[in-house]
Amino acid sequence: MVKLKEIKDFLNSIVPFELQDSWDNSGVQFGEEEAEIKKVGLALSVSRNVIKGARERGIDLLITHHPLTISGLKRFEPELYPQNLLIELVRSSIYLISLHTNLDVSPLGPTAVICDYLGLVERRPIQQNPPYGVVGELPREMRQLELLEELTKFLPDDVYRTVLFKPDEKVRRIAVCSGSGASFIDAVSRFADVYITGDVKYHDAVKALDLGLTLFDLGHFGTERLFFKELLPLLVENFPEVEFFVLDEKSPFEVVKC
Repeated sequence: MVKLKEIKDFLNSIVPFELQDSWDNSGVQFGEEEAEIKKVGLALSVSRNVIKGARERGIDLLITHHPLTISGLKRFEPELYPQNLLIELVRSSIYLISLHTNLDVSPLGPTAVICDYLGLVERRPIQQNPPYGVVGELPREMRQLELLEELTKFLPDDVYRTVLFKPDEKVRRIAVCSGSGASFIDAVSRFADVYITGDVKYHDAVKALDLGLTLFDLGHFGTERLFFKELLPLLVENFPEVEFFVLDEKSPFEVVKC
């Protein structure tokens, strides 16, 4: 019999909760340490669809990248968000653990997953403390178009956008920050040929354009959905008696052509 505490302690051993940023809320969001866990679901975020899928599979524990809340909750009423989701988890007896910025800075996290896929070498963090993002070199020069095609074959569907895209220009030094990395545009512009990130706002895109930095905005969902890729094999190996499921999710964004 596997208890929630055992899974929590294992996760803490490979992506320590103490590595999370000061503003973050990684760790157990809802749970009883002595509860028996037979089925675990993995999802980027908690949503109604994720909870529905978890209930259908009889899942006892959700492991997500995004915490249900970071700022805290003052009132618990079913018409409020995200309180309505927490109420549904409690009603369904589905516990929740989140691995957010402690996973972002880990070699098991979504940024590292992208870097591993691209085979980046000579890696270093974009920022040292905490060590967000990665700068590294491709094994060989690639045209921007080839690089973008490789990424879109690998990453989940999202709304992909580019800034200063030059399809035939060859690139070698790449910066990656999954999720939302626009705050590093100034730093990245000094040493990278292409910056792969998500959630780029208009003024950030204008800044990148003026700084001469090519941006691949591949979406928050697109760059982080595969957060489980390195974690899942470790969980399966260490808890063979537990069933693990990757729950269905898709980007909330749609492209409408009128």
